[in-house]
Amino acid sequence: MSSTYARLYVHLVWATKGREPWITIDVAPRLHGMIAGRCVALGCVAVAIGGVEEHVHALVGLKTDVDVARLTRELKAGSSAFMHGEIGVDRFGWQEGYGAFTLRDTELDTARRYVRDQPRHHADGTALDDWERSTPPRAR
Repeated sequence: MSSTYARLYVHLVWATKGREPWITIDVAPRLHGMIAGRCVALGCVAVAIGGVEEHVHALVGLKTDVDVARLTRELKAGSSAFMHGEIGVDRFGWQEGYGAFTLRDTELDTARRYVRDQPRHHADGTALDDWERSTPPRAR
């Protein structure tokens, strides 16, 4: 085979510093659009971007030469600059770390709906603990 073919999907989650509710209903569409654009600029596919006031979910199809750490670093840095420069939230910041979950093709539609319906899931208590982690659980 002379070319590379891959179908790699990752579901990323990261939170605002201190879980501050800086991503208002007015800001969210612009921020999510900016994150989607950054994915495309990296050659990746933004399958779905969503979230609520204090965290973001990004369901992304990876390009073979973009690893998860680089993708997340680029998305967080770009969106932080956007929140400072375009939105004007001087104190804005992201927490360190993130959650990253790989998906099979058969899970893609479920994950896409989950990411897009974040406000509903959080409002009605149907958010999934495993897909909401932006940091590892604490040791007991």
